[in-house]
Amino acid sequence: MRQLRLPQPAHAYRFDLLLEFVKRIAYPARMVAHGDVLWRFTAGQLLAFQATPDAILASGTSLSAANSDQIRCRSLRCLGLSRDLSDFYRFAKSDSALWQVVQPLAGLPVFCAETVFEALITLIIEQHITWKTALRSQRELMSLFSAGRGVAGQRVYDFPSAEQLAALEPVQLKTLKITHRRSSLIIDIARAVCRGDLDLESLRHQEPDSAYEYLMKIKGVGHWTASNTIGRAFGAFPFVSQNDVALQAALQHFFFDGDGEKSEASVLEALGKYGEYAGLAAHFLLLRWVLDRYPILNLAR
Repeated sequence: MRQLRLPQPAHAYRFDLLLEFVKRIAYPARMVAHGDVLWRFTAGQLLAFQATPDAILASGTSLSAANSDQIRCRSLRCLGLSRDLSDFYRFAKSDSALWQVVQPLAGLPVFCAETVFEALITLIIEQHITWKTALRSQRELMSLFSAGRGVAGQRVYDFPSAEQLAALEPVQLKTLKITHRRSSLIIDIARAVCRGDLDLESLRHQEPDSAYEYLMKIKGVGHWTASNTIGRAFGAFPFVSQNDVALQAALQHFFFDGDGEKSEASVLEALGKYGEYAGLAAHFLLLRWVLDRYPILNLAR
């Protein structure tokens, strides 16, 4: 098995916290964690990632000089190795309410989807349903195109391409148990990408505000989906998804001891004072909500 070495960054980076998060995913598919190893497909190759004191080692039977540059670039992004949150942590320390949420998670990598297309499609699936239900639907989508690869008693899947999704009809997504409207939207977006009408990957070269405006022009994409796509694809959080019911619940729990109203207004009022860090504050509230609320699962599924 060949290896690729990704140096540990100088800033706070805790691979162990990423493993802790992944182990709480009720229906693991895109990432599978077991022990101190994380498995995921990257650039079409199944890789095992493991931390050493000075590096993250990526191991895979198909690693070669021909694909190592692409895998390195995508791994740095997907594992959050190049995202330095030092300024945010310094800011969070100045606010006791925020720091009590952030401190246990300091160093948790800002992990990202491999492509903007993947980020957008997974978030469309997540519209108006619980996180656990969405995870099941996302795994079902991936399993339509591949049997996956067995690791540690579970299966890890690559995400389908736009070409694969574009060839479907909405009825073929019935097993996802999402609405017909969302099934149609997923296929419409895939077909628009294949026709060249949507160039989602070009958004990497745009400022977040421009990328947000581009996404908002897509029929069926609103503020919640557009803002979270930017976070999931780029690891940037310039927006607050105040209409996220999980965020509203997390805010009420961590900031107000379970008291008060769950509302968009309460989110904007509480987080608005953080200015440029409001989106990151919201991101960490949701991460802390997941880590505190969901147990580690070690079931073979």
